[in-house]
Amino acid sequence: MRTLAWSQLRFRVGRSVALLLGIILAVTAFTVLTAASRTSQLRTVGTVTANFRPAYDILVRPRGTRTQLESATGTVQPNFLSGIYGGITLAQYHQIQQISGVQVAAPVAMVGFALLDAPVPVRLPAAEAARPGRQLYRYSTTWVSAGGRTRIPQPASFLYTTPSRLGETRTGATTEVLAGGRQVPACDGTLAPDGSPFSLAGQSAISCWSRVNGGGPGNEDTLTLTPRHPGLIVDWPFPMLIAAVDPVAEARLDGLGHAVTAGRYLNQDDGPGTVPFAGGSRVISFPVLAASGTDIGESASTQVQQLADPARPPELSLAQLRRDATAPGRTVLTTTVSADQAYQQLLAQMRNKVDPYVHTLIGAYWSAGPTRYRRAGQGRLTPLPVGNPAAVWRQGQTERYAGMDNADRQYRALVKHIPASEETDDGIFQIPAPRLVGVFDPARILPFDRLSRVPLGVYQRAAEAPADPASRQALGGADLLPTLNLGGYVSQPAQLITTLKALPVLENSIFSGDVHARDPISVIRVRVAGVTGPDPVSLERIKEVAQQIAVRTRLDVDIVAGSSPRPTVISLPMGRYGQPPLQLTEGWVKKGVAVAILTAVDKKSVVLFLLILVVCALFVANSATAAVRGRRSELGVLAGAGWTRPRLFGTVLGELASIGLTAGVLGGLASLPLSAALGLPVSAVRALLAVPAAVVLAVAAGAVPAWLAARAEPAASIQPPVRMARRGHRARTVTGLALINVLRTPGRSLIGAISLAAGTAALTLIAAITVAFRGAIVGSLLGDAVAVQVRGVDYVAVAATVVLGVLAVADVLFLNIRERSAELATMRAFGWGEPALTRLIVAEGTIIGLAGSAAGAALGLAAAAQFAGQLPGRVILAAAATAGTGTLVTIVAALLPAQLLRRLPTARLLAEE
Repeated sequence: MRTLAWSQLRFRVGRSVALLLGIILAVTAFTVLTAASRTSQLRTVGTVTANFRPAYDILVRPRGTRTQLESATGTVQPNFLSGIYGGITLAQYHQIQQISGVQVAAPVAMVGFALLDAPVPVRLPAAEAARPGRQLYRYSTTWVSAGGRTRIPQPASFLYTTPSRLGETRTGATTEVLAGGRQVPACDGTLAPDGSPFSLAGQSAISCWSRVNGGGPGNEDTLTLTPRHPGLIVDWPFPMLIAAVDPVAEARLDGLGHAVTAGRYLNQDDGPGTVPFAGGSRVISFPVLAASGTDIGESASTQVQQLADPARPPELSLAQLRRDATAPGRTVLTTTVSADQAYQQLLAQMRNKVDPYVHTLIGAYWSAGPTRYRRAGQGRLTPLPVGNPAAVWRQGQTERYAGMDNADRQYRALVKHIPASEETDDGIFQIPAPRLVGVFDPARILPFDRLSRVPLGVYQRAAEAPADPASRQALGGADLLPTLNLGGYVSQPAQLITTLKALPVLENSIFSGDVHARDPISVIRVRVAGVTGPDPVSLERIKEVAQQIAVRTRLDVDIVAGSSPRPTVISLPMGRYGQPPLQLTEGWVKKGVAVAILTAVDKKSVVLFLLILVVCALFVANSATAAVRGRRSELGVLAGAGWTRPRLFGTVLGELASIGLTAGVLGGLASLPLSAALGLPVSAVRALLAVPAAVVLAVAAGAVPAWLAARAEPAASIQPPVRMARRGHRARTVTGLALINVLRTPGRSLIGAISLAAGTAALTLIAAITVAFRGAIVGSLLGDAVAVQVRGVDYVAVAATVVLGVLAVADVLFLNIRERSAELATMRAFGWGEPALTRLIVAEGTIIGLAGSAAGAALGLAAAAQFAGQLPGRVILAAAATAGTGTLVTIVAALLPAQLLRRLPTARLLAEE
């Protein structure tokens, strides 16, 4: 039996070599590709573990604050913290602190936006300052943002300069002291509001300046303006978001204490106090840390024009202003100030602890609601504009208005909070002022990896990147930044940080309309002790703490560990002042990305492993079956000579085992340099495992063919290898004949189709994951990073699987030609030309390839849907493209076996028949 097996290997070299090469290819591919799959899995796990933990593990919010969009998509918009004002009590906060496993519980109480004026001085040119007599100037400011596309003109204001001294009446009205000591009203008169805060009546002002005593008694010098250097003031109404924190918890969570660049950090005892005010009185104050810079992307361009010299001090009347606003003038100055320059002026004003007139008072503050969206096509979101009434801009009882930016389109509903009373209490005015204790740099706050950054970062920089070339061009290649528009789409981060102890200054005790005096906390960010990564123990710890918080407080609790920003396209509508429609990329946060990725990569590794194993086994089984079928006559003769079935089974299986052993050794040796070239860690021990794997694979794949060989009958030696069907089918076309031929050997055709289906399924799955999905697997920054990291390795594995599948189909066609050689010779004798026979073989390959590719694409779609829970249209298109590609490659591969037709010995085959 051994001699017979060895002789078969020696004298049937062609089929033995083909089988040997098939097993070598399968074993080498299996060794290398399983190593590649394991490497990609380890890389993925490493990346996910390194980026698993964000700033905090659990987010606690008031009940009912999850939006419908968040519930539907599992994503959280990055700027909605400013839309949550209270809802959690201090008692609930202390309950969370006492829960076992809570390492840090850091609350944030969002107060709202205060409009703090930053007065920026603009000095007249020296030549204008030296002009004699009375002068009247008109100045107009244009507020520029969105890369210069938004230009909002502010109604003109006026500056009156005089060589006379300025005085004031007992009521504080400004007068001009004429020759002889007579005083006449100057810059006097009050414009009645006309209902619009952005009209000439709402925005225009007139200021007087004396070359003797500047702005009048007590105002001889204002900033850099002096009697000899007159000028005007451009007010920047900065929307400053105020947030209250627990200083100790905040420092432990994100290192805010280490970000202080001037002054000192907040402490637990910092609370309400007083600061000096006009006339020796005082105003109530609260401690703040102020941001060292601003994210507002805006500039103010101011043009100053000289008008006709006034004969007398001008009066402030709407009619006069309307005439002067359009009167011809001579331009004497044009200057531009950036938001950062103005903000530094605001900081300097807040640092001033002496001059009572430059203290920034909060006559009102505003809370801004969350942005609402409408879903657009391709996963895009369109924010819905809102209309805020004109009355919302009046700032307390002083009737001051907000800046011109608020006339632009707005996306957040505003609620105004004003002092219940401005009366004094023991000489202290009940209008609060921020008391600056320190300045912090947001860039110095403890950084967290961008792949796992979570929303609700109080100090997180707000910016929207352009998502298409048109938007990038419109914004000049820059991001869309916040503006002075309090209800604009891009929200400002918190720039004034105070303490929980100071909250009563901004609650019901002073301000009316505040309903959260008893539950001021907006969110609580919780870090869990003992969390080391996405391991089961850490995940269970986080889950246990989250469950306890939910049970004890009945608040909304979300696990954000393992989250990652997910770029979402925002379709921003056209603005009212030149901003075109924009497509912006915003970093929404997808919850649970890390766990989903690890689950998906485990499934993907198992699927690829099984597909590789199936294709390799089918390839070897097909080769082994072909070897047995080629020896049908010989095995029938041996059976007639008295060989028993076990002996025949052992002989065939021994041949396959010998070939498997040889192939295992050669395949293991080949896998070492190939793996090194691909950068894959395949050790000598792993390569050595290819030997028993090859033997097992050959024996397992050859078991069925060997069993069939053992059942060989003596009559098989004289029977044709392909039997005629019981009922004939007349084929009218080459395609019809090809279909009949495929069905004549259903087992072999099925092996080829299944082999190709496995490769196509793998290709469809990987294409769906890395190209089309915007869900749990990719689409987030962490998912994209993982996809980029493992994509090359996965495609190498998939490509090899597809190649094995295509080779299996080609082998099926090759065997069909060998077994039907007499039939093909007869067809040639009856007039079938070479092109017609080639079309027949290619058609058979096309049928097998189309069936395998379609089945594989369907299987890949099912696996992709199982991984991501959805099937977007792009995934279906990708699957269709994959099926088409598989079919096309099979057609090309079918041309190789078709070349065998030219070598068929027609005369000899017909003589044998």
